[in-house]
Amino acid sequence: MSKEQWQNLYDILYRIHSDFSNAYRAYDKGKNKKIRDDAKRQVDNAITLANIHISRSREAYELLTGGPDNNDYGRAIIYEEFLRANYFGGDMNKFLILIKERIASIE
Repeated sequence: MSKEQWQNLYDILYRIHSDFSNAYRAYDKGKNKKIRDDAKRQVDNAITLANIHISRSREAYELLTGGPDNNDYGRAIIYEEFLRANYFGGDMNKFLILIKERIASIE
């Protein structure tokens, strides 16, 4: 991927992470069932959108799942956990840092 493509992916995932973080608070600690249900839909939507954008690029998928030296079984486990709401926020934050490092390394 080019530097511009990585930057575009970073911008998209940053917005998704922000939306997820706001919704996750309400999903986890919402005052009533309606608030929690609405937030759950937003959380699920953010995870689905991130999955779509990451799946479009083999390089992004590899970066998220341990680099080019990891095997397919290891990748599957890492990615499955990434798509779970209780891991998504922290894992996405780490992934955004990795993308920033990748962008900085491209001349």
